[in-house]
Amino acid sequence: MSWRVIGRELLLILLAMLDGCASKPRIELVSHAELSSTMTAVYEAVARGDEARYRRLVQLAPGDTYSDALTTTMFESIRLHQAVEARFPPSSRSTRPQASLAAVDYRENARPMVKAVEGWTFTVRGDRATIDQLADQPSAPTLRRVDGRWVLVPTPWETPPDTATYRLLVEEERRLAAALASARKAVANGSAKSIEDANEVLRNSLAEPATQP
Repeated sequence: MSWRVIGRELLLILLAMLDGCASKPRIELVSHAELSSTMTAVYEAVARGDEARYRRLVQLAPGDTYSDALTTTMFESIRLHQAVEARFPPSSRSTRPQASLAAVDYRENARPMVKAVEGWTFTVRGDRATIDQLADQPSAPTLRRVDGRWVLVPTPWETPPDTATYRLLVEEERRLAAALASARKAVANGSAKSIEDANEVLRNSLAEPATQP
């Protein structure tokens, strides 16, 4: 898979890899507190729903519209979960089984990673660094020193941006992000009076005809 943004399957894959990768002997492993701090900050930004900080820490390739759209979707999903938690706290809900919000909560995968990355090590070559625990993974992200600070640099999406497939992927992500934003607004303004109502807003928004890429 492509390591474009810290979202979706990426967080789950990193979690699954920790046990196997941590025990592999490697040559010239170098641990850098600054690099580890950058990785921790990336996951903390996801765990807190801080899109602005995440975008400062993760440098997408110029023109990588799809990764940008994925990032927007991820944080719109988190913001919807935060709105539901604020509007419908567990103490205010009935004892009957509750509906689940039909949106991925990326914070659940990011939280354990905040602690896990503290043990990661890095190989530094000039202003670039690779993550030793991911060295054998295709398209693994790297870190780059920009203006004196380290940022995470995901690999761009493999599909050429000047293709219909790429444009369709971008459009689908933007539609999903818009649907999540609509559901969040409905929760915030009170028109969605339950989690079921929020899910209904999502379904209706996604059922609307898509524009042609």
